Amino acid sequence: MIPVEEAQERVLAEVELLGTEQVAFTEAHDRVLREDIHARIDVPQGDNTAMDGYAVRADDIAPASVNAPITLHVIENLPAGTVATKRVEPGTAIRIMTGALMPEGADTVAHVEITDAGSDDVHVFEPLRRGTNIRRRGEDMHAGDLVLADGTPIHAAEIGVIAGVQKPVVRVGRRPTVAILSTGDEIIDVGDAMAYGKVVNSNSYSLAALVCEAGAIPRMIGIVPDTKEATIAAIESALESDFVISSGGVSVGAYDFVKDALDALGAETKFWQVAMKPGKPVVLSRVRGRLYFGLPGNPVSCMVSFLLFIAPAIRKAMGQTSNLLPPIVMTRISASLKSRGDRRNYVRVRVVARDGELVSLPMTSQGSGVSTSMIQANGLVIVETDITAVEAGSIVSTVLVGPVQS
Repeated sequence: MIPVEEAQERVLAEVELLGTEQVAFTEAHDRVLREDIHARIDVPQGDNTAMDGYAVRADDIAPASVNAPITLHVIENLPAGTVATKRVEPGTAIRIMTGALMPEGADTVAHVEITDAGSDDVHVFEPLRRGTNIRRRGEDMHAGDLVLADGTPIHAAEIGVIAGVQKPVVRVGRRPTVAILSTGDEIIDVGDAMAYGKVVNSNSYSLAALVCEAGAIPRMIGIVPDTKEATIAAIESALESDFVISSGGVSVGAYDFVKDALDALGAETKFWQVAMKPGKPVVLSRVRGRLYFGLPGNPVSCMVSFLLFIAPAIRKAMGQTSNLLPPIVMTRISASLKSRGDRRNYVRVRVVARDGELVSLPMTSQGSGVSTSMIQANGLVIVETDITAVEAGSIVSTVLVGPVQS
C-alpha cells in the first residue's frame, strides 16, 4: 500500500492536458480558461460616483451642520451613462446618479441621505472629506492588466469580468469524456427486477454525477459480467474515452478479474492499493495511452476515492493550474472517534460554522457500504495511521468535499 499523498502525486503526474476549444463566454461557466485575458480599457473609464446624490466641492460643504445647512444651486441633472455639460463652480452642485462620471470642478459626492434632495437648490447637512463616495478611474482594472490567467476555473465572478472586458468568445479546456463501468454478476440496473442477493448499480450513477460536478462528460458503459473476457472487452470499448473508471473487481476475490484484464491489455499499473479507509483497493493504470481508475465496489469507498484522486485528475486535464486537490481545513470534532489504526481513516462528517469556528459532526454510521451516510457529509476528518482514538473537542484536519453549512 502507498500513502494517499503519494497516490495523488502519481495520479497528477500521469495526467496530460487535453486540447482546447473556443466557446461563447456565456457557455464557459464551470470550464477552465486556457488563455490569458487582459483588460482593454480602464474600468471604470473615469472617476464616477458610488452613490446617488450631488457632485459638490468639499470646501463648499465644510461648514455644514444640521442646524446650519449649506445651500447650493443645482445646475444640472446627471443620470448614469451621460456626461456633464457644466462645471461645478463654488456654490453650485450637480445632481448625480450612481455610476455617472464625475463632472469637472467637483471632488466629492454628497449622498442624498445627508441632503433635503432638492431639485433647484439643495441643502446639505453634513461636511464630507474630499473624495468621499467617488470610485476612481481604473479602480477595478487598468488597460493592459492581466485580469484572468490561463488555468483559471470560470465561475460567476469570472463570467462577469469576461463580460466587463467585452470578450464574447473565450478559449477553454476541452471537457474530458469519462467511461464508467460496473463489474459483477451480482449487479442489476435500475428498473431491473429485484432478486434476493442482487445489488442495484448505484455506483455508476453516483460516479456519473461526480464526473459532471468535476466538469467532465460521463459515458455509461454498463454492467460487466464476472469473466476475464467480458472485462477485457468492456475496458477495450471504454478506451475511446479520455478516462476510464470501473467499480468493483479490484480486490483479490476469485471473481475479481480487473487485474487479469489489465495484464492482458498490456496495462502499466502505477499503483494497486492505497493506505486508506474507506477505499484501500484503488488502481491506477495506463492502458493504451488512457488512464484507468479501478475503484472499490462499496459505494462510499467508490465516492471517496473519486473525490481524492479522480476529480483532481479531471481538473488538471482541463487545464486548471492550482487548487487541484480538495482543501483541508481545521475543525473541532463534536464527538469522540475510534479507529483501527492500521491505515489512514477518512471519517464522514458534516462541517458546520458554529460560534466562529468550524465544527465536524460525525455521521452516525461509517460503514463503507452505507451510501446514505454521504448525503449530508461535506467533509472527511483525517485520522492518521496508528491513532486509535480521537477525543471529542479535538482539533482535526478535515478534507472539505462540499460547501460548509451554518
